[in-house]
Amino acid sequence: MDVSREIRLAVTTGKVLLGSDKSIKAVKLARAKLVILASNCPDTVRSDMEHYAKLANIPIYFYPGDSSELGLACGKPFLVATMAVIDPGNSSILSIRGT
Repeated sequence: MDVSREIRLAVTTGKVLLGSDKSIKAVKLARAKLVILASNCPDTVRSDMEHYAKLANIPIYFYPGDSSELGLACGKPFLVATMAVIDPGNSSILSIRGT
């Protein structure tokens, strides 16, 4: 599966939240179905996200690229370290293996 393609499809046809504050809030409220973290996501954000995702039983996928590559995969001209998938739309992004 081409993860970058599925991310782009989820962004365009579904509902995703970009950024750590919005993503952590969605995980705390158990609205997220999947969390994607860039490889260079700050350690504090990563540990908070892992903690809340474990409590809410939400899978985390560690994107192999850094935040600029994740931003490009989302089709955005800015860095994206964290994103939460609320609705996958037409993508099969939820079938990727998280932790």
